[in-house]
Amino acid sequence: MQNSILHKILPQSIYGVIDRLLNEDKLYEIRLRSGGVVSCNYGGKYSFLGASGLVDCPNLAFDCNQGLLQSVIMQACDHSIYASTKQINNGYVSVQGGIRIGVSGEVVWDGSKIRAIKNFSAINIRVPHEVVDCALSGFNHIYTNKKILNTLIISPPGAGKTTYLRDLARLFGLVRPIVNTLLVDERSEIAACYSGVPQLQVGASTDIISNCTKAYAFEQGIRAMRPDLIITDEIATIEDIKAIAYAQSAGVKVIASIHAYDIHDLTHKVGFGLILDNKVFDKYIVLSNINRVGTVVDII
Repeated sequence: MQNSILHKILPQSIYGVIDRLLNEDKLYEIRLRSGGVVSCNYGGKYSFLGASGLVDCPNLAFDCNQGLLQSVIMQACDHSIYASTKQINNGYVSVQGGIRIGVSGEVVWDGSKIRAIKNFSAINIRVPHEVVDCALSGFNHIYTNKKILNTLIISPPGAGKTTYLRDLARLFGLVRPIVNTLLVDERSEIAACYSGVPQLQVGASTDIISNCTKAYAFEQGIRAMRPDLIITDEIATIEDIKAIAYAQSAGVKVIASIHAYDIHDLTHKVGFGLILDNKVFDKYIVLSNINRVGTVVDII
């Protein structure tokens, strides 16, 4: 599926090299910068991409211009940028197959909200990877004696927290009695829904709300879907913490993630005192990419 989507959105010159020389399982990102060159994250390492494959010298890489970026985004939006305006204004476009394209460019701001992003300067095509059972060891600490513990996944960028959360949702879909799970996928990264259909495995008992704030999703999701568990990614604001507290006051368990390197790094995060003082979470699982993406280095 992902190969066919890359074939659709990328020019043949670039896709041909990827298809001929690279293993899709090791391809994580393709970056295009206007006025620059094409690069990629392959096997966890960044390199430039040229006609001969991965290269160290930018002079040997494919050139990139504004027209190329515009063409890729137009293909990703099925030739209707207008239909994807909301996502683009939030900095990304979701594509079939779970691929997500990060977008940067010139922001049109009216003083109260973003009206548009134009003159795209760079895009990052992120290719998702499912790692089945990567969360199994942590799952056994989160779900014990048929009870769910409120859990915070602590992870630095690139250590696999989104992949880990996705697998947790899948694992909860296997337990009996059924745990009705609400996945709050704020930026369409975990389930990567396309036309309402999740493109990645998130469990047989999972409902999904995407492309909205956590505050909205938690409140409306609890009212509409009556979940036993909410799984969400990237706590970043006091409002996110308040949404979690609201869910717990309604008897709903929460598994969330936050960017940090370890439990001590959390003390520098906004709102951590509120999390600690109110004992919002029962368990903290710390991830690292020292050995491989999603490696558990501590359970607290």
